[in-house]
Amino acid sequence: MWRKPILIINNSSGRNILPGLSGLWLSCKVTEQAGDESDEAEIICVGPPSKFGLPGRGEKFSILGGWEDEGPVMQGEFSVQKIVCSGDPAPEEGDRITIVLRAADYVDKLKAHASKHYDDKTYGDIIEDVAKQAGLEAQVDSEVAKIKVPYRLRWNQSHIDFATELSEEVGAICKPAGGKLIAVKRGAGKSASGKNLTPIEIMRRKGFAYEIEIEPRPEVGDVAASWHDEKAGKRKVAKHKTGRKGPLHAMPHPFRSEDEAKKAAESEAYEMGNATGSGRFDSPGLPHAHAEAPVNVSGFGKPIDGRWKAESVEKVWESAGGFYTTVHVKAGDDEKGKNG
Repeated sequence: MWRKPILIINNSSGRNILPGLSGLWLSCKVTEQAGDESDEAEIICVGPPSKFGLPGRGEKFSILGGWEDEGPVMQGEFSVQKIVCSGDPAPEEGDRITIVLRAADYVDKLKAHASKHYDDKTYGDIIEDVAKQAGLEAQVDSEVAKIKVPYRLRWNQSHIDFATELSEEVGAICKPAGGKLIAVKRGAGKSASGKNLTPIEIMRRKGFAYEIEIEPRPEVGDVAASWHDEKAGKRKVAKHKTGRKGPLHAMPHPFRSEDEAKKAAESEAYEMGNATGSGRFDSPGLPHAHAEAPVNVSGFGKPIDGRWKAESVEKVWESAGGFYTTVHVKAGDDEKGKNG
């Protein structure tokens, strides 16, 4: 069955700009990243700049896309970061204008520096305060919001650097998206509202490329992280199982509290398993695909078939009528590189 792609790019006034760029726009790519990297979009048009008015830095756009029979799906809100103009005498190249956008409000608001200390707060409290300082709304996953942070010093750090550093220590991910500062548990496959992300289904199809690398690694059975118990007057250890058989891996530096040690051990165990396989799959357009979502792969055979995790998702619409998706994956917890 032939399907027709749909793409809408609305400016801040809610007007779709594509009809005015008919015959000029060539493609639109939206890239969603796992972890703390900001989501990006890229619109490529025929140049030179004299053909149409270029948007200014910080100008905002909303991108919706998908298939016509399903209707458009919101892909994100973005603001212009930079514009690249280029030219090539080759007939198939010519003049090009590339408009690069990042998640709205990221460029300026989250790069401001500040200093502050926090006593007896939760991770959610701190992220909400950072978002407030940046003039954004915070949306924190309940699974990480209540993690206790006995003391935290922020010294001349940008909003995003401080939030990212703290998030890594407690096993969370913090990034701007849709004009909000979003914080979720690393590897949970959930949105900030706590809803499970829709699994991405990848089935082998003729004509679509893939590349997968399986990397067997030394087996580790448990990850241990230590903290100093002031009441007991001694160092204690928190452990987290990796789901594999092997020796204990001890993290070198102690943590400030039992909560932080537990979350650090859990995060490290996840990362050690997550690095045993990686690669990419190309597919017909997947408008509902998101980074961090589980990826179910079938039709390739072992060890490719099974469950992976979406590390990044690239969606590309072409003016000629194409819509395709590239899903970059990591092994997640499916033990792709397991020995034996």
